[in-house]
Amino acid sequence: MEIFPIGTILTATDSADGPVYHIHEGCIVLSRLVANSVAQIVDVYGPGRIFVHPSAPTLAEVRIECRYEVLSLRKHARMIHESLVENLDRSQRHVALLCGKTAVQRIATVLMDLALQFGVDPVSCGTLSLPLTRTEIGDWLGLRGETVSRVFSQLVQQRAISLDTNRRLCVKNWQALSLIADGVDRCTGRAMAI
Repeated sequence: MEIFPIGTILTATDSADGPVYHIHEGCIVLSRLVANSVAQIVDVYGPGRIFVHPSAPTLAEVRIECRYEVLSLRKHARMIHESLVENLDRSQRHVALLCGKTAVQRIATVLMDLALQFGVDPVSCGTLSLPLTRTEIGDWLGLRGETVSRVFSQLVQQRAISLDTNRRLCVKNWQALSLIADGVDRCTGRAMAI
């Protein structure tokens, strides 16, 4: 098992046989560099995920110390293939998230995704250290940072989450968060107005 410390920047390789990382612990945030060297979040890779650095112009940064192993393309071909299919599915779900959900639904959905990736049990709930700032979450979801902060406050009022600090939150009620993500009013059981 090898380690990437927090803040490590992984560089893209031009060759097709670059390293394939299986993340056991930690977090890598993948961004695409757009105009004026601004980094736009593409995905967050947590424990159990396989990370293959795409070609430039992308940036991959270790946000939580990462314990990983480098996989052999031949020996782990099936595992890598399954991961690529999963990544494609995640990308398609993210596009659907951006196109079809309100700001509150987007944020609730992403918090559930991050909580599951980083080991929060939906039954007992638990604390999550966010690998992204609120501004970055907004960037990832096509929202302003102020909107993310407002929605976090709303989720706290609805007792779905509580905030320990700016980067740590506790999922208090998984079912409530799930209903919010699905656009269902907890009191009436009906779809919320958009």
